[in-house]
Amino acid sequence: MPNARCLILLLLGLVLTGCGFRLAGTESLPPELARIHLVTSNFNKQQRDVLRKRLNQAGAQLVEQAASDAVQLRVNLRVLPTMRLVTSASSGRTVDRLARSLNFSIKDGAGNPLAPARTLTRQKDIVLDDDKLLSSSQERRNVIADLEAALFDQLVHQLKRN
Repeated sequence: MPNARCLILLLLGLVLTGCGFRLAGTESLPPELARIHLVTSNFNKQQRDVLRKRLNQAGAQLVEQAASDAVQLRVNLRVLPTMRLVTSASSGRTVDRLARSLNFSIKDGAGNPLAPARTLTRQKDIVLDDDKLLSSSQERRNVIADLEAALFDQLVHQLKRN
């Protein structure tokens, strides 16, 4: 009985692979984006490392110096002003909107644009409690990290479409 199950699973896997099925997020970058010289601005080390890791996972080989066989990916991360949406004096809670934007452009090794420059924006509303400053600060950091990770994933998705 276990052998029959293995055989069925193997056949199902072959059929799915043959029809072009892929798990979400497993598609790699186009061949022309296989080697990338990453130029970042307004990034800290942790943000740069997260983006580099995400690009590597997508199949890019990152090079330190500009090269004729590598595309140049310029990325600028901007912190958009926080908007206070709601303030409750009775409960001490506020709702803030945190937002980040990411501008990027892609050029070939000769400096010719491969696609028009684009801007990606993400935002999230967060409920903060003035009575719990430590947990509110941690929640804010977590939301910011999630926003940035979502922007980096969106960037990779855009690169795959080019």
